[in-house]
Amino acid sequence: MDEAFTVAGSSHRGPVFVDVPMDELFNTAETRLATAPTRVRETPDADAIDAIARLVASAERPVLVLGTDVWADGADEAALALVESIGIPAITNGMGRGVIPGGHPLLVTKARGQALGTSDLVVVVGTPLDFRLSYGSFGGKDGAPLTRVVHLADSAGQVSHHAHLAGWAHGDLALVLTDLGHAVDRIGPRDWTPWRTALQETVAATAARDAELLGATADPVHPARIYGELVPRLEDDAVVIGDGGDFVSFAGKFIEPKRPGGWLDPGPYGCLGAGLGAAMAARLVRPSSQVVLLLGDGAAGFSLMDVDSLVRQNLPVVMICGNNSAWGLEKGPMQMLYGYDVAADLAPQTSYDGVVRSLGGAGETVTDPKQIGPAIDRAFASGVPYLVNVITDVNAAYPRSTFGI
Repeated sequence: MDEAFTVAGSSHRGPVFVDVPMDELFNTAETRLATAPTRVRETPDADAIDAIARLVASAERPVLVLGTDVWADGADEAALALVESIGIPAITNGMGRGVIPGGHPLLVTKARGQALGTSDLVVVVGTPLDFRLSYGSFGGKDGAPLTRVVHLADSAGQVSHHAHLAGWAHGDLALVLTDLGHAVDRIGPRDWTPWRTALQETVAATAARDAELLGATADPVHPARIYGELVPRLEDDAVVIGDGGDFVSFAGKFIEPKRPGGWLDPGPYGCLGAGLGAAMAARLVRPSSQVVLLLGDGAAGFSLMDVDSLVRQNLPVVMICGNNSAWGLEKGPMQMLYGYDVAADLAPQTSYDGVVRSLGGAGETVTDPKQIGPAIDRAFASGVPYLVNVITDVNAAYPRSTFGI
C-alpha cells in the first residue's frame, strides 16, 4: 500500500490500480492509519525554461494549449497567472477546460483553427501531442509556414518523442509555468495586441454563429439546442461530465467551464460508460455543486444500471441523454466514406428515462425543443437522480474539422 501511495504522489499523476491476491485477504496484518501520498515536485531545468522563454518573447503569434495534466498536477492557478501576466492567448482541451475561465478574454478555444493554423509558436502544456493536436504539426493555414512547437510535460516520459520540437521541459507543472512566466517577464514579451485582437474577433464571430444552432427549433431536436438550454442554467462551480461520442463533441464546442475541475471526461479514446462513476465522485467531492452527466444513447447502454448506486447512496445527479437512436460517431463517417452504414443503429427512441425510474430515480422523454429547458429545471429541482431523455436528429452530426475539439 505504501508503494501505491508513492506512485499516486509521483509524476505522471493519476489513478493507481492496486490488485490484492485473494489469499492475502485471509491473512492477518498490523493495522495503521494510512498517510497521504508524499507529493514529488520535480524542479524543471532552468536553462530549458530560459530557452523557451526566449522563444515565447520573440514570437509574433504565440498560443498556449493547456491540457488535462495542468489540472491533475494542481497547476491551474499557475497557468492562469502565466496567461494573465504575459497576455498570451490560450486554448484549453481535455480536463484542462476551466483552467482559463469561460468568457475570459484570453481564452480563444473558439478560434482554435485560426490560432493553431496561423500561429508562429504553439506551447503545449500537460497533454500529449496526439490526434487531438494533429500530432504536433501546426500551421500551414492561409499560406502560413509550419509552426514551431514547444512541449511542457509533468515528467520526462510524457515529453513527445515523435514531434519536431523547438523546445521542451518537464517537471512539476506549477513550477514549470511559474518559472516560465518569470523568465518571459525578465525578457519582456512582444506586443501581441494585434494577434490577440484578431483571435478575439474570431471568438466573437464564432459565438454569434453558434447562437443560431443553440436556439435551433428543428424537429427532430438538433443536439446543439440542448446546450442552448443547459449552458445558461449552469452555475460557476458546476461539474459537467462527458460520456458519449457525437453528442459530447457538441458539449466540447459549447461548454466552457468557469472553474478548474468543471469538466470531466474519460480521455482521448472515449471509454464509454465511465460517466456514472465520475458523477458519483463529483457529487461526493462537491456536494453543493450542480453535477450534470451528458450521455449519448450508446454510452447510456454501457452503464445506466449504475443509477442504482446513485439511488442507494442518495446522490442526486442530472443526466441528459442525447438520444439519436444510433452510434452517431460511427454512422456519420461510414455514410460519408461509403454511402452506407453497418451495425450503427440502435432501437428507436429507447426510454432511458424509464430505466432510471425503474431503479428509483426520475426522468422524462422530451421531443419538443421548447420543453428541454423546463425539463432541465425539473431535473435540477428534483433532488434525485434524474434523466432527461431528449430525442435528437440522427442527421445532425458534429461538424468535424482538421483541428477538432
